[in-house]
Amino acid sequence: MSESNEPREPLIEAGRYARLAEARERGLVVAARELPHWIEREGDEWVLRVEEGAGAEVARELAAFESEERERPVARGVFPAEKIPTLSLYVAGWVLSMFFVAQNFLGPTWEDRGAAESALILRGEWWRTITALTLHADAAHIGANLATGLLFAAFALPRFGTGVTWLAIVLSGALGNAINAWGYRGEWHGTIGASTACFGALGILMGAEVFARWREPRTRSRWQLVLPLGAGLGLLAFLGVGEKGGHVDYMAHCWGFVAGAVEGVAAEGWRIKDRAPVAVQRAAACAALGLVAVAWALAMR
Repeated sequence: MSESNEPREPLIEAGRYARLAEARERGLVVAARELPHWIEREGDEWVLRVEEGAGAEVARELAAFESEERERPVARGVFPAEKIPTLSLYVAGWVLSMFFVAQNFLGPTWEDRGAAESALILRGEWWRTITALTLHADAAHIGANLATGLLFAAFALPRFGTGVTWLAIVLSGALGNAINAWGYRGEWHGTIGASTACFGALGILMGAEVFARWREPRTRSRWQLVLPLGAGLGLLAFLGVGEKGGHVDYMAHCWGFVAGAVEGVAAEGWRIKDRAPVAVQRAAACAALGLVAVAWALAMR
């Protein structure tokens, strides 16, 4: 398999690789020196060949490249390398489901006391920014939020720890609803649903990944930074905007995403998973549940 024109000199072997991607990556190193190269398959291996006259220079460049690869730190990517702790995912799903059952039994009163109405939030009923996260319009609404929210949370849990992850998600939803209420000041606006927190979880992942790549000089390139940023914004646009004329509160989604992104940068900057002992993770988990409990206690006074 030829990677350039016909050779002008006899070819020599510069390296053998188990995967085509490895051979092509080394071929790019050669191409960066404006030297021709060829990749051929021999059995189960891929052989990188260069012209005989360039053999010494290519050997030096590849040796330097291999040395840099060995010294390169393992990037902490968005996809978890550790096992996902699933217990909290079941707990979160059960809690939201029980709230949905209670909402259907208690009727409009439950929603009236918990919806994120902008005027009431700005008048001091801050708890509505949290209680609204536990209310949903119908089964399709809660089903969509459970699917997306638990998926994003599953990726965040191994990276930040169980307690910190859920506290950050609840806070991103609350902050998103609070900022959204301020944006609608002077007019009536109400919203319900956990989607603000779901997109907060997406923002947490994106913010953490962008900061992790920016902090490491070897990944601080335009394309390395654009990849997680584009993925996060693309998912926000695809899942969080909805059709024109629909009942999707896209501004709440956007503000939750922004709040989560800030939290993700902060958590990654402080290396929260490494610095937070088990006691802190447990306290954060209790705080997440406690915020929901206190908010509803104030709502039902």
